[in-house]
Amino acid sequence: MRRTRTFLVAATALLAALFPLAAGGAPALAAPLTAPPAGPAATTPGTVVQRGGALVVPAGEEGPVTTRLTVTLPPGTEGPLQATRLSFEAPHGDPGSRPGPRITSTCSVNGGAYAPCPWDSPDPETDPGPVPVAWLVFDLPPAPVPAGSSTVTYDITVDAPSELHALGEISTTVELRDTTGVVAASGPLVFRFAAGTPEAWLRSSLHARDRAGVLWQYDATGKGGTLLKGRKRVGGGWNAYTALTKLDRTTAAGGGSMVARDRAGVLWYYRGSGRESTPFRERVRVGGGWNVYTALVGVPGGDLFARDRAGVLWRYEGTGLATRPFGHPIRIGGGWNAYASIVSFGDGLVAHTPAGRQWRYEKADGRDPAVPFAPRREVGGGWNAFTALAGTGLVHAYDTSLAARTRDGRLLLYGVVRWNGNSAPASPRPAGWGFDIYDMLL
Repeated sequence: MRRTRTFLVAATALLAALFPLAAGGAPALAAPLTAPPAGPAATTPGTVVQRGGALVVPAGEEGPVTTRLTVTLPPGTEGPLQATRLSFEAPHGDPGSRPGPRITSTCSVNGGAYAPCPWDSPDPETDPGPVPVAWLVFDLPPAPVPAGSSTVTYDITVDAPSELHALGEISTTVELRDTTGVVAASGPLVFRFAAGTPEAWLRSSLHARDRAGVLWQYDATGKGGTLLKGRKRVGGGWNAYTALTKLDRTTAAGGGSMVARDRAGVLWYYRGSGRESTPFRERVRVGGGWNVYTALVGVPGGDLFARDRAGVLWRYEGTGLATRPFGHPIRIGGGWNAYASIVSFGDGLVAHTPAGRQWRYEKADGRDPAVPFAPRREVGGGWNAFTALAGTGLVHAYDTSLAARTRDGRLLLYGVVRWNGNSAPASPRPAGWGFDIYDMLL
């Protein structure tokens, strides 16, 4: 018994030497040795939070929208935060194009002044190898860390043209680094590009002359609901003309030109001004003798077609010159007096007979100036239900349209349907009413 007790005392002394007693009297357990924390690398990074989540960017003429990033830093972070290049993969887009330079952004740091923040896209011609996954890159500027604060803010504006709605949603992870290169904060950043209002130069305009001689302009909205905006006054005195026709599509931005024939048979040329408020420049005299024609119709590209009293159609090729807009006439062929009206549609014509049969003339291959159209195709009957037709160009979804007015003054817009390389007006949509106050649509 004494020998056993002596052994227990010795063992207890040895344990006491190896494991000192804790403050409460119980033996302290051994713990693995760890290195002491060494600066920010051992600190959990802070957060980057996008206020409101993904920023919806209306691609179009709406203008820039703004998102805010709130950066919460761990204690002791040394600023300024370094400039950061963000990489986005665009899931919907053509890698052969470079949408980045067409996106415009500005950045404000900690509520300061806004400055440009450039976007870019890898250039396949200068970036060797396969198309990079990071199809869009965006630079965040450096950010000072205010004294006594652990919060930094970025306000970012984004503006994009209408064609970039196809980008859809793009996202990345923002990683902000301190002066030592260690990640001080991270979090997601998401932009969602959506279809906005197409720019004014993309939206076509319809013109209408009232019986007092005032010319009015209806601009396309670019939206699928209400197709046309309210009318705006172009000017008076247009009842001096017996014929008006556009040489290409006119736009809400003041693009496109037209010609007008007065009662004496003089043809006048109106070039687009490029201004929304006054869409046409001062008229320029083309020449006299144009009252030999019973119909004038222009097509996109600047060509003017004229039908004489014998039913022969003539082509005046556009020169693009304001002082001499047309070349010498080229005979196309006879028989065109079979039609009650001839109007532009797309890059060709549609014509309908007094019985209401409509025919489509597609643009030809262009090899022979005297053969501007492919052989005609019949579209269908019933078109004598309309009292006026006018080719209007791009109204909705970048589609060619044909305006048609019913006898009670309602306006319909026909889109274009395509099949086997052919096209024709189809799928009419209501565009307004009260258009029977006008004696001419174009």
